[in-house]
Amino acid sequence: NSTNFFSDFEFHDAYLKLENIEDNILTISAEYLNIHKNTEQNPSVTDMEIEIAHITFNIFQIISFEPGRAWYYDENGKFYTDEPKVIFVGKTAEEKLLNELQVGTTVFEFGTLENGNHYFDGAGDEPWFQVQFLFDSAIIEWDEFRKPAWYEERPFKK
Repeated sequence: NSTNFFSDFEFHDAYLKLENIEDNILTISAEYLNIHKNTEQNPSVTDMEIEIAHITFNIFQIISFEPGRAWYYDENGKFYTDEPKVIFVGKTAEEKLLNELQVGTTVFEFGTLENGNHYFDGAGDEPWFQVQFLFDSAIIEWDEFRKPAWYEERPFKK
């Protein structure tokens, strides 16, 4: 297992599902989660895909949930949207996140912002969303590896 070392993992394309939320403790499962090579928990020479991980966030607090907007290219090739930016907070943000986790969410990016908030960009019911949250501690637990990470099996050609 790993405690508070998210930098040891590659969350891109991980699939998150809600397991439980109770008393500000959020537990989710993660498939397609990769752990970097040469970490304490992965002595392999390649990044490895974990069979299934369970992530427990203690004292979990959602900050915001921002659904995606439709973006277009104008006649000059410039990217724009005419939809307003909507950011949900409080109970509504929590309900939206829990819905995404119940449906199942694919993660595009997972990290920490300059202000200390943790975040992930994902897709599930919403075609794209970003959630920001805080927690006191997080534990990632797993029993076995499935195989080398997909990007280790098919290295990019230069």
